[in-house]
Amino acid sequence: MDYPKSVPSAGLSNGRFVDEDPLTGTPGSLIPASWGNGVTQELLSVIQTAGLTPSEQLDNQLLTALRGSGLFTTAPQFDNDRSVATTEFVKRSGVQYSGFSVYAVSTALTQAHVGGAVSFASTTAINVTLPSTVGIMHGATLTLINVGAVVNVSTASPTDTLGPSSSALGPMELGRGETAEFVKLDNQWRLIGGTVLLKYTSLFSGQQGNPGYQKYASGNIDQWGYGTTDANGEVFVTFPISFPNAFVSVVANHAGGDGAMVIMVGGTATRQGVRLKVRDYSGHVAAGWGVTYFAKGY
Repeated sequence: MDYPKSVPSAGLSNGRFVDEDPLTGTPGSLIPASWGNGVTQELLSVIQTAGLTPSEQLDNQLLTALRGSGLFTTAPQFDNDRSVATTEFVKRSGVQYSGFSVYAVSTALTQAHVGGAVSFASTTAINVTLPSTVGIMHGATLTLINVGAVVNVSTASPTDTLGPSSSALGPMELGRGETAEFVKLDNQWRLIGGTVLLKYTSLFSGQQGNPGYQKYASGNIDQWGYGTTDANGEVFVTFPISFPNAFVSVVANHAGGDGAMVIMVGGTATRQGVRLKVRDYSGHVAAGWGVTYFAKGY
């Protein structure tokens, strides 16, 4: 649509309509029938496409049409062209939670869950697989919430990885009350948020059981374990992991049926372990005595 520039008799000034000026005797512009019909038809096309019936008595039908749902269609999920985005498309694309689902049994999540929050409420441990990353837009999110027993989370596709960083972690657990937020990056579901993030980030990594260790945000590391003495009453305990910078101290106890003293043999401490010596209350040494230790370093 344009001004009737090709009609000389329209009397345009600088390509636009002008009013008649009685003082100067300048005539006003004329509106050709073809132009008036064209403008009217342009507006009627929008109104009719929106499913409305044109009415001479109404002067708000164009606005009603533009605010309605009849003119716009929702693009496919994850579409990234320049078409107009409906609120349905925005919601489904993950700008806000696209939905909320609750399951009490083992579940294989699909693309329909992407952008939403999924809650699990099982009285027994269940298994959950994340959707295949194929066909899912880079940066799409998925949030898991666990209000029941343990949820074991893994990937459905063997080509997908699961982890808190560029390295693959593999299956992870969500305990009762824990949450996990994932973002799709290439062929990985990257853990970027939720309460389990601290548990699986290297800054706070640890190992349960005996031996075990725990890292802290300050850089300090606690390590613990168990050893058995040789015939000299000594045992070199190897830490679960090497202290990155330095060993600081160790506290050890004899695990047996009577009193005994445990010392750290001077000059034996390394970032990888330390030698301990055990004597009973009489000063005797023997093989097979158990020792538990707790070491600190950073």
